[in-house]
Amino acid sequence: MTPKPPSKPIKSEIGVVEEAEEDGVEECRELEVLEATVEEEVSESAGPEVKIVKKSRWEQSRRSRKFCGKWLNIPEIREWVHPIPTDPTYVWCKMCKSKIRAHLNDLKTHKSTKKHKRNMATYEPELPPAETMDCGNGIFVSFSTPKIRQGEMEVMGLTSDATEPKEAEDPESGVLGGPNLSSMSTLGGKEVVNPASLGFIGSGNMAQALLGAFIKKGLVDPPHVTASAPSVRNLTKLCALGVCTTHDNNMVVMKSDVVFLCVKPHLLNNVIASLDPLPPDHNPLFVSIVTGHDIDSLEEMLSTLVERPRVIRTMPNTPAMIGQGCCLYTLGTHATPSDGSVMHSMLSSVGVCAEIPEQQMDAACGLAGSGPAYIYAAIEAMADGGVKMGLPRHLAQSLAAQMVKGSASMVLESGKHPGQLKDEVCSPSGTTISAMHVLEKAGFRNALISAVEASALRSKELGGNK
Repeated sequence: MTPKPPSKPIKSEIGVVEEAEEDGVEECRELEVLEATVEEEVSESAGPEVKIVKKSRWEQSRRSRKFCGKWLNIPEIREWVHPIPTDPTYVWCKMCKSKIRAHLNDLKTHKSTKKHKRNMATYEPELPPAETMDCGNGIFVSFSTPKIRQGEMEVMGLTSDATEPKEAEDPESGVLGGPNLSSMSTLGGKEVVNPASLGFIGSGNMAQALLGAFIKKGLVDPPHVTASAPSVRNLTKLCALGVCTTHDNNMVVMKSDVVFLCVKPHLLNNVIASLDPLPPDHNPLFVSIVTGHDIDSLEEMLSTLVERPRVIRTMPNTPAMIGQGCCLYTLGTHATPSDGSVMHSMLSSVGVCAEIPEQQMDAACGLAGSGPAYIYAAIEAMADGGVKMGLPRHLAQSLAAQMVKGSASMVLESGKHPGQLKDEVCSPSGTTISAMHVLEKAGFRNALISAVEASALRSKELGGNK
């Protein structure tokens, strides 16, 4: 079916024609560039190295959730974004030399990252070889070389007044900690941080939980993540997410702005000792999820790599994978408030997040870190009880899990003390109070208290064996 012709054009101040689409393909108006004017300006200013290639505007307008030509008129992204005609679901960042999803929110988030800001002020824009620049309305300008000369940029209106990159300085210590990591962007209605690159040394269950959540929430693009592990078993799982994998821990540190240390406690010393000293201009933020190693020991070990290392100690748990985690953290001696903002933003995206004094970290390990295992065991045991009394296994397990979820929501949302909520369920001479009597005789409450205590003491013990 032949599309209806557009409505009567309206001349704008800059020689651009604005037309209304009547076939419902575009929900918003597109800016129409006069082809003759563009041809004349480009040919006069750029010479023989630039040529015009026309493309059907109706073909452009029918793209769904793909690059939209009108984005080139948004000042905050037009200076560095470059469409990829062969794959319109992605765009090219001319400063970072990398692909980004063609979603407007992703583009606005990317422009606030540390790496992008540094590249905007330092590097000359670069296109992928044999690519073309979209002028909108089906008109593309092809450049014969990957580098765009300043004169050619002026023709397209893509000049920028980039400023020199600024380093984040600790006002108390005067230590330069690298470019500021606390730039915020809006994603899904919330302010989040999008680090330029993440690294994971160790790719076990906790690393997979955090990384899966960061990717799911859109905090980082998989190609900007590098993960290492001694075997291929865990790396294979991360490869499926599009993450760069390696056996070389030094590569992870050199490529990353934020490095997560996710190894077993008894291996941490050897892992850090095997790393090479870093150049003076590279000071990544190290984030440890290793149980038992306090800030002092972490800073002492990492000082062999970089002077005055920036360290954050965290205690996440595995429900972070589905955005329902408990994530606690404490800042190191040389970590800046900007580093704290980065960590709070990232961990808040995967559940409840709080900064606590370091002396409480072992107790947090016993409760929040190990706690999911206690609840899983309780769900399994209650499901077994349901099966014993005649329920099908799948139904018993679903009822037990939903009961735990609903009970937890009651505590969080009602604001009532758990003891009060328990009393509301226990009617006089009823079934629940009879069951509670059995639990008390079996030492149920004492068992849970002792479990938290044992986990916390073991955390301290692991720290003492470092």
